[in-house]
Amino acid sequence: MAVYSVLTIVLITVLATLTTLAIFLGLANWIGAFYIVRCSECRHLTFSSANRNQASCPHCRHPVLTHPIHAIAHRDSRADVRVPGDRLRY
Repeated sequence: MAVYSVLTIVLITVLATLTTLAIFLGLANWIGAFYIVRCSECRHLTFSSANRNQASCPHCRHPVLTHPIHAIAHRDSRADVRVPGDRLRY
């Protein structure tokens, strides 16, 4: 029973920390120090200090690190992580 109490306290602490971080990032967005923008190349959401599209994002620069399961399954085309039938349009 003590294990569940400790895990509950840890879960509450983690959630409170993440919530506080999200609030501070939102406040940084209000003052113009932090923006969430789209990547110009792949259209993923990424972080920026300026309110304009980034030239590239971590998904573009490091596709093997951001999609490791795809990289293992497709050894011949590791860098190509785009979904061919993606219906999402911007």
